[in-house]
Amino acid sequence: MPGTSGSADVTGSAAHVSFGTVVRVAAIGVAFALHTGSASAQTARDVRGSTPLIAIPNEPAPKLIVDSPIPEQLALGRVFIQYRTENLRILPVFGSGALTVSPRVGHLHYKVDDQTWPIVDTSGETLVLVGLSPGPHKVLLELADATHKPFAGASKLVEFTVPAPKGPHD
Repeated sequence: MPGTSGSADVTGSAAHVSFGTVVRVAAIGVAFALHTGSASAQTARDVRGSTPLIAIPNEPAPKLIVDSPIPEQLALGRVFIQYRTENLRILPVFGSGALTVSPRVGHLHYKVDDQTWPIVDTSGETLVLVGLSPGPHKVLLELADATHKPFAGASKLVEFTVPAPKGPHD
C-alpha cells in the first residue's frame, strides 16, 4: 500500500512521503539541534551570574573598592577615581521602601576636602573632579542605603596632590 511503509511513492512529478517518515525526520533534526546547541552554548546565568531580580538570603555586607586617582589625568589637574562595589547595586532609588529590596540597592556619597554635606552619585561611573586648586586634597567615598544612611565599613578616604600647572618654559 503506498505511503504506509515509510518509503516514497513517486507518481508523476510529485513525491509522496508518509506522515511517519516526516515525524521521524523531524524528531531526528530536533534532537540533533538540541544536542549541538547545548554542547556549545553557555547559559545566560553562566555568563552574567544570578539574576538581580531574585532576593538573596543573608546578603553579605556591601563593599567599596576604590583605586587611586589615575596618574596621567592627575598630572593634567583632573582627578579620575575609579571604584566598584560588591553586594550593592548603584541605582537612583530612594526611600525607606527600597530598604527591603534584594539584591541590595544604594548609591555613593562623596565629600571633597572638608565639605560637610555629601554629594550623591547614582551613576556607578568613574568619579571625575576638575577645578581643584594645586596642592593636597582628600575625597571621602562611602556607600549609602536608599535613605542616605552610610553602610558601616563601606567607605574609603583617597588622598592625592594636584600638581601646579606647568609654565610655558617648564
